[in-house]
Amino acid sequence: MPVRNGSRSLPALLGSLREQTLSPERFEVIVVDNGSTDGTAESAAAYDVSVVHEPIANRSRARNSGAAAARSGLYAFTDADCVADSRWLEELLLNAERAPLVAGEVRLRVSAHPNAVERYEALWRFGQRNWVEHQGWAATANLLVDAEAFEAVGGFDPSWRHIGEDVDFCMRARRAGFKLVYCSEAVVEHDAERGLRPLLERCFRHGYSVNQAFYRLGAGYRAWRNPTPALRGDRALRDIGHSPDNFDAGEWRRMARLGRAAYAARIAGSIWAEIVHAR
Repeated sequence: MPVRNGSRSLPALLGSLREQTLSPERFEVIVVDNGSTDGTAESAAAYDVSVVHEPIANRSRARNSGAAAARSGLYAFTDADCVADSRWLEELLLNAERAPLVAGEVRLRVSAHPNAVERYEALWRFGQRNWVEHQGWAATANLLVDAEAFEAVGGFDPSWRHIGEDVDFCMRARRAGFKLVYCSEAVVEHDAERGLRPLLERCFRHGYSVNQAFYRLGAGYRAWRNPTPALRGDRALRDIGHSPDNFDAGEWRRMARLGRAAYAARIAGSIWAEIVHAR
């Protein structure tokens, strides 16, 4: 698991890995401290796990460094702001013979009384099964990869500056003949964003990366080419598959405002990707 300044979120994940039904001697836990300044490495070391240091802040470099340190023939990737179900690793292992790449389910985790940002997050974040079965990729928040397949495709590509390296990795693996399957029983929960700024920062990175994917993979889109959802009514909310019929009027207006702001952040990320010629 790559982590940068995750000392607050990491203990919940490491605690969940202690509770795995898979026998502890059958897996190792590798935390990749990706240039943290908040004591992340010390927090990880308290759980008696392996800590690898990758000083250059880059998700792909961090994951590649973790894989290089691993002794197993299977790599189970997740994120530092996730919590694993107790059967997570056991279910992945049970499905490992189905394909070289196995994607588990990612569920969004919100607080007991979710605020407006969390409720908006729940409207669009994560669709692992759909991504696997209809788009051919999976989020690395929950992905098992055979080590031989990982080496054959060269691991993750560090030229993906923000996000999108998982899409690229899965597509390269599939082009190389390695199958990707979905496993609903292998579950991790991923924290929702709870503040407006983190939400907009995430959407900026999303806009940047899907713009990059448009040129590099023939997937994604260029948000700057279609500014309407950021400017008009509830278009942004409808475009992610929602209808006012399923909301009360006040909540629909709140979600529509967040939808416009989120899409505007994607436009900004998309424009920046064009400016720096991210390809």
